[in-house]
Amino acid sequence: MGFLRPLGLAGLLFSVTAVAQDGRLANPLTGIVRCRAIQADAERLACFDAAAASASIAERSGDILVIDRKQVVADKRAGFGLPSRPTDLFGGGAADKATKVDQLDSTIRSAIAAASTGRWNLRLADGTEWQTIDAIPAPPRPGTAILVKQASLGGYRATIGKGRSVLVKRLR
Repeated sequence: MGFLRPLGLAGLLFSVTAVAQDGRLANPLTGIVRCRAIQADAERLACFDAAAASASIAERSGDILVIDRKQVVADKRAGFGLPSRPTDLFGGGAADKATKVDQLDSTIRSAIAAASTGRWNLRLADGTEWQTIDAIPAPPRPGTAILVKQASLGGYRATIGKGRSVLVKRLR
């Protein structure tokens, strides 16, 4: 029995690696989940070690990315309104829907007159800069709340304070 156990562990390690190389696993983390079903402590530990090594290699090589959901939402907020951002940058599907950012809630830090009459460049507290497309007669005051939402047909609308919404575009 003592002789068979090392052979069994070697076979188990080989099978985890072979399955990962064969591409039958959805991702390298699946091997870790499969190890939980093994009853014998030594075999389960060997399985976890092999699966963790496989996942580590995949992460270092760039085959998988491990990212924090909060970081994904922060990145999506930072890119909200920029035209160069693909909509499913983080893989699409259910995970992308769970981290969807469809509005920006901030305050105005400053309003500077744009080249066109009645347009304003608005710097927000979160560091983004937007320009009003619709003319507004007076500059919004610093500290005023602003809510930017995606409008129909791909544009953006901002509600400044308790006023009506105006079309805006993201500058930076």
